[in-house]
Amino acid sequence: MQLNRMKWPAPLLMVVASLLLCDGLSLHAEESSKTGSDRWRPKDGTYAEPGSEFDARCGEYGDTQIDWSSNFISGGEEGCKIAKLSDTAPGSIRLDVVCRSADREGQRYKEIILLKKIDEKTIFIRETQDGKFKRPGARMTYCPDELQRQYRENNKKS
Repeated sequence: MQLNRMKWPAPLLMVVASLLLCDGLSLHAEESSKTGSDRWRPKDGTYAEPGSEFDARCGEYGDTQIDWSSNFISGGEEGCKIAKLSDTAPGSIRLDVVCRSADREGQRYKEIILLKKIDEKTIFIRETQDGKFKRPGARMTYCPDELQRQYRENNKKS
């Protein structure tokens, strides 16, 4: 008689455990079913380090340029083709890139660029140098439309 009372909790516990497992799987499926449009991406265009020289940096130098349609990111004399994009956290992405630089006589080399959203116009960018994170990174602010046009015009001439 004592054994019969002990048999009924085991199947009940198995049913409860399987229901909890199925519920957890459906929750995970909902999280991973976000579409590409739900994920954060910085705007296409020119970004510059904020500060007293912001306008000049936007219009003439353009510290960082992002072109999603060409899978390209650049800064200074370095240009990089985006080989792989990974969402690392909400508002953060990792770019595996293949770069070419005037400093390296046009040789290709691989680097990693991390981008993090600070606000709607500002990102934090950190990149590897020779495959290692040697520099601390910097804030970059999206340049206003007029300065975006000025940068494009300045770079058509060169």
